[in-house]
Amino acid sequence: MNTVLLVGAIIVIGYLIGSVPTANIVMHVFAKKDLRHVGTGNVTSTAVMVHAGKLPGIVSLTGEILKTFLCLAIAGLLVGDLWAYLLIMVAASVGQIWSVWLGWTGGQAQTIFITGFLVLCPVAMAVAALTFIGSLLITKRFYLSNTVFHLAAPLCLLVAWFFNPVPLGLSYHSWGYALTCALLCGIFLVRHQTDTDDVVQTEAWGGYSH
Repeated sequence: MNTVLLVGAIIVIGYLIGSVPTANIVMHVFAKKDLRHVGTGNVTSTAVMVHAGKLPGIVSLTGEILKTFLCLAIAGLLVGDLWAYLLIMVAASVGQIWSVWLGWTGGQAQTIFITGFLVLCPVAMAVAALTFIGSLLITKRFYLSNTVFHLAAPLCLLVAWFFNPVPLGLSYHSWGYALTCALLCGIFLVRHQTDTDDVVQTEAWGGYSH
């Protein structure tokens, strides 16, 4: 298979896997509700946990993690190079955010983002996670800490350019991690607002639905 076909296949496969609305499916099974009409309308595992309970939330989160591993496994089988892993993560994230099955709406792709980079470059991603944890401990503000995390993550992932040991990561040393992270974080920051965050709204008003 030539490179053009491989790129196309990875984009299509990644998008279709990412677009599977795991959170909405779980919400229907456990609560007989459509997440698009509950709370902020986000189709996320966090929303499932907030509006349906811990068990459904954990089931949804597990499904999102498995989707990420499936994407990475397919990229590994088809190509096995770093560009394929990164490309399928971007495609899956786009599918999660703008799902064809949900009328081009969806979630925030945070689980795909975090899980994917924890597999590819766990040390660098752990450094990025510390920025969120540190900010949350200092400010006690979830949205602010999440913003700090997304601003800092691309710089933190530059660590993987120099240090990404086996067996922790896949041993690739590249600035591609940081570039891909910057692209995804840019999308997340544009899309993710305080008035559309289930955690923030629940903290402010308690449990709610509309």
